[in-house]
Amino acid sequence: MNAGQPTILFRLTTDPREANFLSGWLEKSTGQRVVEEIFDGRSVLSVSVGHMDGLKRALLAEAGRSLGGTVLPEEVIAETDWDSFWKKQGFSRFTVNRWMHVVPEWEDIPVVQEPVLRLHPHLAFGTGLHETTGQCLSLLVEHRPVGKNPKSAILDFGSGTGILGIAALKLGYGKMLYAVDDDPLAVDSTVNNLRLNGLDGASVVGSDFCEIAREFLKKRNRFGVVLANVTGNVIVRFLPEWHGLLEPGGILILSGISTRELGRIESFCPPPFSVYRRKRFHTIFLRKASC
Repeated sequence: MNAGQPTILFRLTTDPREANFLSGWLEKSTGQRVVEEIFDGRSVLSVSVGHMDGLKRALLAEAGRSLGGTVLPEEVIAETDWDSFWKKQGFSRFTVNRWMHVVPEWEDIPVVQEPVLRLHPHLAFGTGLHETTGQCLSLLVEHRPVGKNPKSAILDFGSGTGILGIAALKLGYGKMLYAVDDDPLAVDSTVNNLRLNGLDGASVVGSDFCEIAREFLKKRNRFGVVLANVTGNVIVRFLPEWHGLLEPGGILILSGISTRELGRIESFCPPPFSVYRRKRFHTIFLRKASC
């Protein structure tokens, strides 16, 4: 999409139990990343279709209905009108574990002692409303360090909006965030949200994890926390590298794991670890042995 062009969104709602299948179908049909959020107990799937002509979009809508989705009217969003879109979706300020406040960019900053995370999703995954993102945020708050760690670095793999990596910075898990996502929209969203929180000077954002890992190995650096809210296949592929790059006592939080994938991923995880089960997706919290 060229700068300044409006974004055309195809959107449908479905029962959360059917969202995995429909999300995969949409991604294959459009060649674009699908964003899923939960509103009023329903999964809302959104995908950019500006590259498709009217006939292809009409056929996509018919197919979506035949597969059991409720197709919503197309949204044409000007580059300057994302605030209105997310307001209509009901995205507003919320608090994680009565401690960290997540506040949309268009709302006033609350006067509180606890950390405040400013966020504008644009068209990237990660508002905190999805059960995977919410569970990761909850674990970050629950296990937050007593004092800020000035030496450690943070890896946010599949950063989306950057919400998890920014939360880890705000909570004192490290002094530098390395955020990786292969979606250009997500990279832009992460950069913008880091800037919104005044943290753009404490971060490196890119699309090539291997390049970041190579630099870390050269410098003999290690991550204090690795965050990966992705898919089971991605976790299986990269888990050995993530664990190898963790410092002793470091934390690995894995989410986006379906029930079908859980057993396989557990078999790859070195103990000790804990599993947090939810309706559709599950999260693994792992702390690397200190010795």
